[in-house]
Order: sequence, then structure tokens, then C-alpha cells
Amino acid sequence: MYPAMIEKLRLTCDRLLSHRQLACCQSHFCIPLHGKDMIIYNSMDLELKPLLLTGHHSEISAMTFSSRSRPLLLCSASLDYIIVWDIEVCQKRSQEGKVAAGKVVGTLLGQVVHLSFCFSDERVAACSGVTVYILSSKRHEVISTLTGHLAPLTSAEFCPWNKDILVTTSEDRTFKVWNLNTETVCYQSFVLSAFPLLSLVFLEENRHLIFGSTDGQVWCFSLPDDHKCQLVTKMDLQKMDRRHQMHQETVSRQSAVDKVETSKPVLKMALCSSFTDSTVQKK
Repeated sequence: MYPAMIEKLRLTCDRLLSHRQLACCQSHFCIPLHGKDMIIYNSMDLELKPLLLTGHHSEISAMTFSSRSRPLLLCSASLDYIIVWDIEVCQKRSQEGKVAAGKVVGTLLGQVVHLSFCFSDERVAACSGVTVYILSSKRHEVISTLTGHLAPLTSAEFCPWNKDILVTTSEDRTFKVWNLNTETVCYQSFVLSAFPLLSLVFLEENRHLIFGSTDGQVWCFSLPDDHKCQLVTKMDLQKMDRRHQMHQETVSRQSAVDKVETSKPVLKMALCSSFTDSTVQKK
């Protein structure tokens, strides 16, 4: 059995954040504050004073934590800057009464909707329009610019077992596998759905790719060494949820008639092990 989910904290935001990339990792989570600022909570100790980060002059559109926890980095994006923050350094400066500062790694790259670190945290992928920018996380440098999708990008993730592979999803309902060395497309999928693809996650153990769409569809593809992806399985989360409710008999016949179907977009996916307690992982 899976462990039960427990609500640890509930916050009220000053604006709608449902389709915005928010940052969450095993030890911290971050949300925008008043649009241009960010507030970071330590989920391991909620009694600690939250860390306030300021530096953007436009509304923050995306944020993500680094792959590694030492040092823990945060990348945030707005129309003006893409900034990388060292959380431990920022926390120390804040405790000293100084203003926490980050490092600007990109400027004026447009409306960034998705950010991701590579697994060494040396590079950051930033999705803006139909372009994904590969940036250095240590200095202001655009390493490469990848363009090929026919509609705006929705996500981009680095492959955990091959540092030179990046996968992107788009509103054009396809995904692409990129070779970062040659800056070329290794594989382009067929149109998967009538609705845009929103998210993706890698399953390193099986070398699989999982994609989610705005209408609650999930696809699993293999990603072999030759990058010729093959469809493994497909799931409809809404139908699965409906069957589960019918099986559990949690809805009366009358309420089932009156029920209004709503879409269940797959906004974000993550491995369960990414959020389990570290002490459990060691056992």
C-alpha cells in the first residue's frame, strides 16, 4: 500500500497559479509573492521563517529547484531575467540582515513557461514560445538555442542517463528528442492527441518516457539508445477515475446523473521516490 498523503501547510495566494510552474523538492517549496517576489518554505521544518527572494522586475512565470540538494539551487524566470539562487547562501545573507541576491543567467528571453536543471545542475533549459534556450547555471551564457516545434513549448527535461539528450513537449501535441551536441532532432513523435502535451517525466530504471496532456491522457514511450521511441502503453486518467468511483460505489445514481465532467490536465509528474523520506530510501 502507498502511504497516505498528509496536509502539512495550506497557503492562500494572491493570484491564480494553477497553470504556472511552481518549485517543489524534498526539502523546500517556493511560490510567487505579489507577482515579482518569491517566498521559500522549508518543508522539513515549517517553524523556520520563510526566505524572501526579491530581484525580478516583472511577474515570475516559472521556477524550479536543482536536481541535487547540495548546494540546493532555485531558478526563476520572468520577462526581464532568469535568475539562479543558491538557497543556503541566500538564507545566510538573510539571517545577517542583508538582501539575498541571485545570479542572472539570462535576460529578455520572452515569456518563459518552463524551467529545468540538468542532472549535474550545470545547465538550465528555458522554454519560451517555440524556442528552448540552454543556459549555463553559473554565468550569463546561452549555450544553445533549439527551435523546431510548430506551437509554443510546454516543457523540456534533460535525460538522466544521457547528458546530451533533451526532450521537449509542445502545444503542437508532439514531443521531440534532441541531441544537444549537434543541436538536432533525434526523434519526432506523431501527433499524440487532440489536446496539447503539458508535462513529461523520465523513468530511468526502465528507460521510459511518460507524457501527460491537458485532457488527462498519459502515454509511456521507450527511449532506447538509437532514440527511436516506441509506444509502450496509454492511459486515460478520467476513465480510470470514473471506473474507480463506480467500483467503490462512492457516488449515488442521482449525483452521477447530475455530475459535470471536467478536464483533468496532467500539470506535473514526478517519481514517488523523489518525495519519500531520505531515511526510508536508505533502508
